[in-house]
Amino acid sequence: MLIRSIYSWIYLLLACAMISIGKIYDERLILFDFNFGVVFSVLFLLFSIYSILTVQKINVTTSMQWMFLFLSYLLLSPILWSIYSYTEIGLEKYINFVSIVIPIVFLTNKFRIIDVKKFFNILLYLVFFLAFLGAIKLGNSVGRLSVLGGGPIIFARWMLIGVLILFFMKKKKWTNNILIITLVLLSLASGSRGPILSFLLTILVFFVLNFRRSFINVFLVSIFLSILFTLITLNKMDDVGKADRLLTKNKTSKNVRLEFASRSLELVYKYPFGVGIGNWQEYCNQSQPHHLLRHEYPHNLLLEIFVELGILGGLIFLYLLIKSIYFTYKRYLLNKSSRIYPLLFYLQIFLLFNSLFSGSLNDSRLLFVVLAFGITAQPLLYKRYE
Repeated sequence: MLIRSIYSWIYLLLACAMISIGKIYDERLILFDFNFGVVFSVLFLLFSIYSILTVQKINVTTSMQWMFLFLSYLLLSPILWSIYSYTEIGLEKYINFVSIVIPIVFLTNKFRIIDVKKFFNILLYLVFFLAFLGAIKLGNSVGRLSVLGGGPIIFARWMLIGVLILFFMKKKKWTNNILIITLVLLSLASGSRGPILSFLLTILVFFVLNFRRSFINVFLVSIFLSILFTLITLNKMDDVGKADRLLTKNKTSKNVRLEFASRSLELVYKYPFGVGIGNWQEYCNQSQPHHLLRHEYPHNLLLEIFVELGILGGLIFLYLLIKSIYFTYKRYLLNKSSRIYPLLFYLQIFLLFNSLFSGSLNDSRLLFVVLAFGITAQPLLYKRYE
């Protein structure tokens, strides 16, 4: 029992580290001429291989079967490279996703509810660490807030993931409320519209589904958000990162994303079977050589999958999303005393919205893992683990 517990903690720590890093090899983790990321990657792969080899039997839901179908389709997608060639970006994206996401998703079928709770606790401490670094940098930052080279969008997303974990999984304490407000303010300081809008839409979904029980919460949260955005509008938060950017009238970002959507739909029509992982930018530029794009992906997970994996791959993924989220919501309703399923459901909603505004395949690692947690046949329904 003790050995299993230690093994579980080690694997979960490695899994969370790889999900946060997102790469098998990351030059950002070089310290004293030694790449610590390689150590994490090797250990994670060894532990994953051993864990997979020890699996004797898997009971899967229909939703999980669709997950495995999509991942199998993705695994075979290099066939498209033999037709359309491949890029270094695509190869790196494929290796990172297959090496990190697929082992964790497969092994979620072995996770007990205590393992899932450990997983989210580790992620929460990671969020606190990033928030600490962000708070230190905030006083000296003149641009959009980010840490460890992750970018403002990623920073804001992690802060708001921490908010959801605190709200749904932790007991309601005044200290947690202070932490939630702090994380929200840090996310605003990043000046990233995508994660903030995704979070607001998630709050809207929560209030729509729980309006009768949450009327007072609706009122209080509305007042809090109104004060925040009023301060931003009145330029009282100009010195807090780039919070004022959230309400600026610059339409560049909106216009660029509309251009991404237009070009993506054109490629889907022209290449219905897909152009291969990582080839979105190259074939966008080939189709309109007079208007070159410097972006590597369309900042929308659905568009990226439809273009690179084809209409069939896109439809499989779309059905997987709908079925998995609905399945998780049904378990949420059937297990209202559980804190895990509400967290899983609203995390799925938030990460899905975020992937539609500013996401990519490799950037959606946590979305796939959270979807997998919600659709495992067991053990999250077993109350004795609670």
